[in-house]
Amino acid sequence: MTKNEKDVLLYFLKAGYSTRQLDKKRLGLNPKNSKGFSSWEILKKYKLRNKDKQALFIYGQRQALRIIRQIPDIDEIGAIDILKTANRPNNISKYLGSYLLTNSEDSLEKILSGETRNIIRDFFLPQKKIIGHCQYRGCKAKNLDTCHFKKSRPEIFKASASKFKKDLNGLFLYDLYKTFEDYLDSHKSSKSVCFLCKNHHNKLGEAEKQSNAALKRYIKNIEWNF
Repeated sequence: MTKNEKDVLLYFLKAGYSTRQLDKKRLGLNPKNSKGFSSWEILKKYKLRNKDKQALFIYGQRQALRIIRQIPDIDEIGAIDILKTANRPNNISKYLGSYLLTNSEDSLEKILSGETRNIIRDFFLPQKKIIGHCQYRGCKAKNLDTCHFKKSRPEIFKASASKFKKDLNGLFLYDLYKTFEDYLDSHKSSKSVCFLCKNHHNKLGEAEKQSNAALKRYIKNIEWNF
């Protein structure tokens, strides 16, 4: 498996990029002359289907690459499903069998705020690297923050936690593994995050506090077509 092939498989299976995006970003082809055919040939070679896009979404980059290197050993359609069954995501494995008892999702989020922040920072490194610079129009800064866009990080985490709790006479027992699994998976939605430099991240926060109109004006300058 060549480096280009591994790159294409990583950004397809983890980051969920289209074959057109992959041709442009990973193979360096001119998007005007490419419709994603080159990347699609690589996916076909390893018997991957369109339904396999983001199959490794919740896995960390290193583990995703280890799994990708095993795909040729199985060499059949559905290999990625077999490998997922055999490999739990390492980035949340420490939560397996762990529960936390508290009185609300608000309390749980405050206790685990550092955990939720750090896991997202590491989780989006592949996407951050492939974009390469601030998504605010005209800005070429390369030191980027991962910015939640549609919903805040606490909102997403609390929504996940609410699905996996057991009422114990006024206190709630939260399944941490299932909560973090769902929390990461919830970031699959389009435009759940964007990547901005510190300056434009701060300005995004200022616009959010001002008004919906100010926020709409600001986000018009965030480029999504990468």
